[in-house]
Amino acid sequence: MQTELFNQLENKIENMIDEVELLRMEISELREAKQKLEDEQQVWQNNLQHLLNKFDSVDATE
Repeated sequence: MQTELFNQLENKIENMIDEVELLRMEISELREAKQKLEDEQQVWQNNLQHLLNKFDSVDATE
């Protein structure tokens, strides 16, 4: 009986370790995706600021 309980416990622990590893990989992927989105957002903001500066310069010349 004890051997069976220990085997069940061992299996549950192994399953939990596997799940933790999968979650760590998912977190890593999500962090990479977040960084990519933040980089893209920065590019968009820079482009928008550049366009706004062009509008300001056109307005200033008129």
